[in-house]
Amino acid sequence: MTHVQAIKKTLRRQLAAPTTTLAICLLGLVGGIAAALLIVVFRFAIEQGAYLVGNFSHWQQPLDNFTRFALPIAAALLIFLLFSLSRSRRVRMGIPYVIHRMKQHYGMLPWRSTVNQFLGGIIALVAGFSVGREGPAVHLGAAASTWVGYHVDTPKNAIRTLAACGIAAAIAASFNTPIAAMILVMEVVLREYKVHIFIPVMLAAVAGSLITEQIFGPASELAMLSSTEVPNIQLPWVVALGVILGISGVIFKQLMLDVMNTVKDMSLLTRLLFAAFITALLALIIPTSLGPGLTAIQQVLQHQAELSILFTLLLAKLVASAIALGMGIPGGLIGAVFGIGAVVAALFTTIVNQLQLEQLLQYDTYILLGMAGILAACIHAPMAALLAIVELSRSVEIIIPAMLVIVPAYLISSQLFNSKSIFIAQLDAQDLPYQIPPVQVALQKTGVENMMETEFKLLLEPTQNELLDVLEKSSNQSVIVMNVDEDNQPVYRLVTYDIGAGDSPSLNYMPINGLKVTSTLAEVWDELSGARRGAVYIYDQEQGEPCGIVTWETVRKALQRELS
Repeated sequence: MTHVQAIKKTLRRQLAAPTTTLAICLLGLVGGIAAALLIVVFRFAIEQGAYLVGNFSHWQQPLDNFTRFALPIAAALLIFLLFSLSRSRRVRMGIPYVIHRMKQHYGMLPWRSTVNQFLGGIIALVAGFSVGREGPAVHLGAAASTWVGYHVDTPKNAIRTLAACGIAAAIAASFNTPIAAMILVMEVVLREYKVHIFIPVMLAAVAGSLITEQIFGPASELAMLSSTEVPNIQLPWVVALGVILGISGVIFKQLMLDVMNTVKDMSLLTRLLFAAFITALLALIIPTSLGPGLTAIQQVLQHQAELSILFTLLLAKLVASAIALGMGIPGGLIGAVFGIGAVVAALFTTIVNQLQLEQLLQYDTYILLGMAGILAACIHAPMAALLAIVELSRSVEIIIPAMLVIVPAYLISSQLFNSKSIFIAQLDAQDLPYQIPPVQVALQKTGVENMMETEFKLLLEPTQNELLDVLEKSSNQSVIVMNVDEDNQPVYRLVTYDIGAGDSPSLNYMPINGLKVTSTLAEVWDELSGARRGAVYIYDQEQGEPCGIVTWETVRKALQRELS
């Protein structure tokens, strides 16, 4: 074994343990940097694409009628061509798909869906579809980081952690919100809090934030909003806004899911063209309906107190976002609901201020509250919603009112209407499994290399006397016998004394299957749980000799320890 191979094996063994190690921190940092750099390229491509189509003002100045109508339709045709060339049987991407892959495949994503997400996301955002860029960011971040792990032969339990690191770095690189990125990963994607995952995710989020600051500058995309402290006398209005946002979130979710269920049997081309045609018509009638949700905030600020314009903008964003997302346009949902929440809050503020109160509600502050409340109502991640709005606004004064708007919005959505997180509802609509048994959850955290027995005896086609002699001398060691079958392939069997054989030296041969050294204990459980006994051998290279063995008893003890 060379020196490099020895270092690689030592690092891999550290990565197999469900603990915070220097190896996983360094690898998480590298994965986070790779994810952040990919997002930088993604953002640059969107900006340059916008200039190419004549959009110099981020949809604040309407383009000519022909361009506004033609852009979404041309984009839909390009997206269809892209998906056709990639020969993808199903178009699945974004945050729901990443949640599914995290649960079922340790966060590893097919390269075809990643290419589709990268190019398709750029096309959709350049063309002005009412979607956000955080969905593609999550997908691309997970793909970039797990690509790093895969190419250094990382155990699958660490690949899952790397996917979380990539997602956090990608969100931080997209919006410069490292704390919200960490919490979003834990609350929405992983749906659990574990310290050994949290530390490398924190490092990756910091890397993503620093990289985006160096390239795009430290300014927040919501720098135009300046929040102020909300007087205590206005707190009931904050709670009332939370109730309205909870209802608005439920309406948007139901509208989007209805679109998904209505078009699920349509061909991909039909769905994309239908979404493009609706978007193009809205762009002709209401030019401000074009663009991601965050661009709606600019329109809200320009048309404060103009109820008719705000109400029209709300209807346009509701329809445009639900149609685009429900029909499979490759974009994100969070950016879209931010825009809807901002318009709802602006309408609420305008109506309340017309009551001639002693202290008028401050537009900027309530727009930020609207974004926080509707995000909590839609994705059921109250902590992520709170921290996202605090970081985007660069304001600590908004924390208390944000809490007061998030709580009723979340409770109205989850309890009164019994509405699921929009991501979980999307997974249900697409028949993508996202739940696994607690046993699998517990055992996925540990790689086999952390638990395997390495001091075993391997015998090549021994005689019975040789085998008996080894068994007598190896009281605490497993003994494996290798034979060659008729196809000249090695067959491994675990050999033990047959206890019920009395005084005669009867032996028990149990065939055992092999698992790669990057596997987890969950895969050993899948192999052995039927018989509740036996073992699997572990190999490093394909067709290689066993380098370790994991018995059923080892898995059982690890499970007891993890669940205790």
